[in-house]
Formats: sequence, structure tokens, C-alpha cells
Amino acid sequence: MRHKQNSNWSFLLMRGPDQSVKQFNVTKRSLIATPVALIAVVTSCVVGLQLQAASELKRIEQQQSLLQRQYDTMLSEHSLEINNKDSYINTLQSELVSLQQNQVEIDAKLDELQLLEAQLQQFIQTYGEEVPISLDRSIIEDDGNLQGQQQSSYSIATMAYQANAPLQEMSDYIESMGISMQQTLRQASKVREEVDAYPNLWPTSATQLTSGFGYRSDPFSGQSRFHAGIDIAGKKGDTIFSAADGEVIETGYDNQYGRYIVISHLHDLQTIYMHLETIVASEGDIVVRGEKIGLMGNTGKSTGTHLHFQIVQKNVPVSPLPFLNNQKHIEEESNV
Repeated sequence: MRHKQNSNWSFLLMRGPDQSVKQFNVTKRSLIATPVALIAVVTSCVVGLQLQAASELKRIEQQQSLLQRQYDTMLSEHSLEINNKDSYINTLQSELVSLQQNQVEIDAKLDELQLLEAQLQQFIQTYGEEVPISLDRSIIEDDGNLQGQQQSSYSIATMAYQANAPLQEMSDYIESMGISMQQTLRQASKVREEVDAYPNLWPTSATQLTSGFGYRSDPFSGQSRFHAGIDIAGKKGDTIFSAADGEVIETGYDNQYGRYIVISHLHDLQTIYMHLETIVASEGDIVVRGEKIGLMGNTGKSTGTHLHFQIVQKNVPVSPLPFLNNQKHIEEESNV
């Protein structure tokens, strides 16, 4: 008969030489199960820690992702703001360049207005007292009298400009003023042409009037005869001036008139200069008022050195004196 093998394990616990020994009996199954249980507990702890770590890692990743999105949003907003500011700066720079160009244009227009005004004032100073009554005096009279204006157009424009008026409005205003002044200047130029073509310049430096216009006793026959001009006595060789702008249409010699010149002017007017010693102008010449055209003499049917000056309007002799009422003399510098 075989005895059943004992499956228990005995453990002796000796605490010291004077202490009692204790014996523990442990079954083989318990001996195997205990390490397995310990391993299971340790494994459970490790798995738990891993799960906890994974959860914490996931939480951290989510938080990191949220922070990244917030950062990206903030960066995008700042980038947009920066771009907007850059665009605004570029716009301001463009506006600044445009304003500088406008300022240059306005300054140029103001300079042009000043020049136009100076030309108009020069016209008034030169011709203001010489415009014949029969011509257009609207530029220097009436409500538009430039001399009577308390403030010139240029001054008004300058004041408005310095008062920081809107540049575009200021530019338009100045431009319209420039156009208006140019029109006035053209009108003044037309009047100047008419004035210069109006024979009101005394035709020689000598001023002694020896015979007037109209009927007189003829110095040769003693009979009453019509004298179609005026006689101005002077010295032989005195300069003869054109009484106005015009064109020399005839020069020549006549037994009665001597050497003579005929000049055509505006308004169907002609001036005739007779008894000249020398003719300087030539037929076809365009002469200006005050230009030398000949020398005083005693040629033709004449009783002495003098100039016979005659004005003809529409082929009819008229008295020169009303034309010469506003007499302007040119002092002769030298005799030629």
C-alpha cells in the first residue's frame, strides 16, 4: 500500500538563538498562487498607471491643440491687423504724394495768376488813360475796374489757399479764375491792338502847330482853300514817327506833297505824312506806334520846313486834333 505524497511545504522562522522557532506549513498550491497574485496586482497597478498616463497625455494633447488653435487665431488676427495697417500706411503715402502734387499744381497756378494779374495791371498803367472814347473801355471802367478792386483775384486766391480750403476745390477755383483772367487778358490784348492802331501819337518831337484843319487862306494864292490836315513846324531832319500801328501802303514823291508816306490802320483809318526830307519806311512794312518812318523836310509845294500830317477815315479827310486830344509825345534822341 502506497502512501499519498504530502504536498505541503514547511517554513521555519528563527528569530534568534534564545527565541523559539516557529514553523509554518504552506501548501504547494498556495506557494504558487501567491507570486501569481502578486504579479497580477503589480500588472494591474502598471496597467492602471499606463491608462492614467494615457488619459493625462490625451488631456495634455487636447490642451496643447487648443492652445495651438488659439495661437494660430491670434497670429492670424495680428497678421490681418498688420496687413490692414500696412495697407493704410500705403494709402496715406499715396494720398501724401497726391497732396504734394496738388500743392505743386496750385502753386504753379497761383504763379500763373500773379503773372496774368501783373500783365493786366501793366496794361492798365500803359493804356488806361489812352483808350479813346470811341473804343471799348470796359476793361478799365464800370464795375469791373481792376484799379478799383480792393483785392486782386490773385490775392483772394492766395487768401483762400492759405485758409486751408479743400485742395481740389481750391484748384478748381484757381483754374476758373485763371481762365477768366486769360479771357480778360485776351480782351485787353484786343483793346491794346486797337489802341496802338489808333492814331493818337503826336507824329514828331516838334510841337509848333502852324496851320490847322479846315478852310484857310492859301499861302501861295491868297484864296480860301480847304486844308485837309495840320502843319507842324520843326527843324530839317527832325524824326517823323508813325502815329499808330499799321501797314505802309504807299510811299513816293509828288510835286505838291513832296516826299510822302501813307499808312493804313484799323477802323478804316489812314495817316499821311508829307513834305519829308527822307523816307525811311518802305511800302509793305508793318510799323508800330512811335516807330521812325522818315525825316522832316521842305519838299514839294511848301513854304518852309514842316510836316503836313493828315488823317483819312473811309477816304474822307478828318481833323487829326480830336485823335491827338490825348497827345503822347516821343522825345527825339538825335537828328539823323
